[in-house]
Amino acid sequence: MLKLLVLSDSHNRINLMSRAAEREKPDAVAHLGDHIADAHRLKAVMPDTAFYMVSGNCDFAPGKTAELTVTLDGVTIYMTHGHIHGVKSSLDGLISCARKNGADLALYGHTHIPLLQSAGKLRVMCPGQMERHGANQSATYGVVTIERGAFDCRIERL
Repeated sequence: MLKLLVLSDSHNRINLMSRAAEREKPDAVAHLGDHIADAHRLKAVMPDTAFYMVSGNCDFAPGKTAELTVTLDGVTIYMTHGHIHGVKSSLDGLISCARKNGADLALYGHTHIPLLQSAGKLRVMCPGQMERHGANQSATYGVVTIERGAFDCRIERL
């Protein structure tokens, strides 16, 4: 079984990212943008863990990729921050692009709102954000477990 930790919108909250990684002990990490440098910092302390990263609207370095499609143990995953698809208004563009890329799972960020839903055979996940707002809010992240082409998704709170 492969465990993928899904993070987004970390906004310099490396301590929360580290806590999620320590809790989950993932085989791989996906960072869906907005402060992608945080993902590089986490990778430095987890050098044996595979990392997949896309840039967000707050990542201004040229040459960064805004979308990525990978296949892990038979599951095709489309990753993007989401701003290029207008996910704050609708998931239609994201879903369409994920389907064009043959994805089984679409991962995105940008909205800061955790979401897990199906769009036909496509599963869609936003892990939320690595930031706490207000007394009743908590940082959130996603976990995808994959085994021989089957997968399960969940959202966790810190």
